[in-house]
Amino acid sequence: MRKIIAAKDFIASGTSYLKGDEIKTNNYDAIVKLNEQGLIEPLDYKDLVLIKRELDNPEIFKKEEE
Repeated sequence: MRKIIAAKDFIASGTSYLKGDEIKTNNYDAIVKLNEQGLIEPLDYKDLVLIKRELDNPEIFKKEEE
């Protein structure tokens, strides 16, 4: 999965992130909201679709990485 990097300093779900930090979450809706608000480095539609597929079927993507 593409790394999700903070574009600004912010707090989400009680966790503080600084610009450049990697955000580790398995919540697709949270990723979309952060992207819409401009809090993470911009993700285009293709990136969001790939992230959604990977979160929905993690076992398929783990086999490909090995």
